[in-house]
Amino acid sequence: MSELQENVIRAAFDISTWEPESYEVDGVDSELSRVRATKEFAGDIEGSSVAELLMAGNNRGAGYVASEVFTGSVLGRRGSMIVQHWGLADGTAAASSGHIIPGSGTGELEGIAGRAEYSQDVSGQHFLELRVTFSE
Repeated sequence: MSELQENVIRAAFDISTWEPESYEVDGVDSELSRVRATKEFAGDIEGSSVAELLMAGNNRGAGYVASEVFTGSVLGRRGSMIVQHWGLADGTAAASSGHIIPGSGTGELEGIAGRAEYSQDVSGQHFLELRVTFSE
C-alpha cells in the first residue's frame, strides 16, 4: 500500500454574509450567538460555503465551533465537502483549525481527507489553508 501525498493549498476568502442570532443561558457572563455565514473562495480553492457557528465571547476572549459545507473545486477537482472547525481567542492571540469530515467529499472530492487552518492577515484578508490527501 502506497502512502498518499499531502497537498498544501492556501486561498483567500471573503465573508459575504454574517447573520448572528443571540441566545441566553442562565448563569453565563458571556455573549452567546448562533451565526450563519457564507464565504466566497478564490484561487486553488474556488467556490462558496455555508457555515453554522456557535460562538461565545467576553471582554477577555472568544471561541467558536462550526460545521461548514463547501461546494466548488480544490486543485481543479469539483465537488463538495464538510469542514468541522473551531477557534479560540485569548486577548490578541488567536487560533483556528479543523478537519474535513471523513467520507463527506462528493464528486471529484470524494476521498478527500485532511486538516484546515483559518487565518487573517493584518489588512483583514481571510485565508484557508488545507493540508489534504486524495484517495484514488
